[in-house]
Amino acid sequence: MDSIVRNRPFCRAVGGKVIGAMPNRFRRLFSMTSLAIVFAIGIPSVHAQDKSQDVLSLAAALQLAKDHNGTVKSAYMQVKAGDTVIVQAMSAFYPTINAQYQYNSDRQQFVTSGSNTAFLQTEGGQTTFSSSWTLLDSGERSFALGTARKNRDARKYNARQVLRSTLFSVVQQYYNALRAQELEKVAQTEVNRAQTILDQTQTRIKARDAAQIEELQANADYQNAKVTALTARNTSTNASATLKATIGLNSGAPLPTLQKGETTGHPVPPETLETLIVEGLGKRPDLIAQRNNIQAEQFSKQLADRQAGFAMSLSANYNQQVEPINLSNRTLTFMVSVPLFDAGSRRAQARQIDYNIRADEATLEQAERVVRSDIEAAYKDVLTNGERLEAAQTALEAAQKNYSAAVDSQKAGAYDLLQVITAQLSLVTAESNQIQALYDYRISEINLKLVTGRPIPGE
Repeated sequence: MDSIVRNRPFCRAVGGKVIGAMPNRFRRLFSMTSLAIVFAIGIPSVHAQDKSQDVLSLAAALQLAKDHNGTVKSAYMQVKAGDTVIVQAMSAFYPTINAQYQYNSDRQQFVTSGSNTAFLQTEGGQTTFSSSWTLLDSGERSFALGTARKNRDARKYNARQVLRSTLFSVVQQYYNALRAQELEKVAQTEVNRAQTILDQTQTRIKARDAAQIEELQANADYQNAKVTALTARNTSTNASATLKATIGLNSGAPLPTLQKGETTGHPVPPETLETLIVEGLGKRPDLIAQRNNIQAEQFSKQLADRQAGFAMSLSANYNQQVEPINLSNRTLTFMVSVPLFDAGSRRAQARQIDYNIRADEATLEQAERVVRSDIEAAYKDVLTNGERLEAAQTALEAAQKNYSAAVDSQKAGAYDLLQVITAQLSLVTAESNQIQALYDYRISEINLKLVTGRPIPGE
């Protein structure tokens, strides 16, 4: 469960498609060292290049976030800092050995009888070796080591939660960017349809098959469609900029084409809510981190209790001087200490830690309630979005057939403009609803994995 840093090439093939050859500015980014935090599971290799395409897959975007996101890097460094604390605590069980060389050059000036000045010059070096080893104590070293280990484990799980949250943000932003791009296409298609209806209306007016006023309505719909398309383009631009910031691409660099994937969904009912809640309470990294923090404080409480009462230690010391003369000194020390009076300072410190433990236990209890609530909300969200997606796909098929029939009928002079516009509005609504439902469902699926502690893409 240790965190590691791996150098990985940039790759991933998704849905039969791969990332193509990138321009130099992207190739330099993608070739950088991968920074990843690995806990219970490993991080898959992500590398894909195809010289005929320039596509950024979701897997590639996730890898970029792990490589370049500052929040992830910071969490990783916090884990490494915790590792150094364990080394410090472990060192107390081993002897310390020091070597020292000291050279002195001493010159003394003094006045002799007759006011003569004399000097006394002494020079020489001294080489010594010293060692000390605490052979036995009252458990203080073990308590300190236990505290360090639990604190390190808490940092690991906190870092894993940071990684998971960041990866979920990438997934969400990736799908939102795709959603915005798809809605932009729908809006542009709506412009083309409105243009077609306007052209057909003008043709019918010239043929004296429609009233002149119908051109005004068709033109108004065409202009409104152009405004909607511009708004959709702006939304798409903002979504792309947000994704670039999270995965670490420069703001001035263009975002590669996003890999679309399947345009339809096949909702799969999740497991029972109670099963997911039990799993989430046991697997959520943030909850595990809080439990480790409490256990670390319990070790600190034991250490404070020991320091407030009877304590003993057995230590050995050895000193060896090898220059200018050979001398050695060996000492074995057994020490017992009992604090007679400290105005209650040590006991107060132990009680303070105890209160902190109780506070953290209460915080953990509340956090578990929030997790239950999060899982229940995410569970129902998946079910609802699955139903939405199925209904939206059915509605889209019906709207497409209805619009095709209406346009063909208008060409033949059987439908008036209002009927065609109504069919067009239904189709645009159905297309937008299907896109919204598809990406809402995909995001809700990943969110359910996030809140239950299950592996998410890129982890």
